[in-house]
Amino acid sequence: MRKSVLATPNDRLPLWRAFSEFFLDTEIQDHTYLYIAKEIQNSGLTFDEAQSVLWNEVFPVLSGNLHSIAGVWDGWPDDWLLQRLRPEPYEPPRKIGSKAIVQEIEQCWDRAAAKAEPHV
Repeated sequence: MRKSVLATPNDRLPLWRAFSEFFLDTEIQDHTYLYIAKEIQNSGLTFDEAQSVLWNEVFPVLSGNLHSIAGVWDGWPDDWLLQRLRPEPYEPPRKIGSKAIVQEIEQCWDRAAAKAEPHV
């Protein structure tokens, strides 16, 4: 397998920032799915690699926000994301957590991926 093109936290930040939209206490709009799709494409990662970033790096840290009654709704600062998220080597997605939240994030992924250009 090739080495990931997004090896450092700063390289990963745009994708982390985009995926963090899935975990806000807001309803995701169509333009947000388009933004996330563009960040997936701009990342240079394959869909499988990007999905690994979502599930193995972002989901474990941010999914708790979806359990909160008064969750974050306006986004996390870049420095907060950089302090808490870490790039990991590619592994198949680990979808561990509340079944309802896993299903919600799967639907979000599907909507964003459907808006991306083919062959990512």
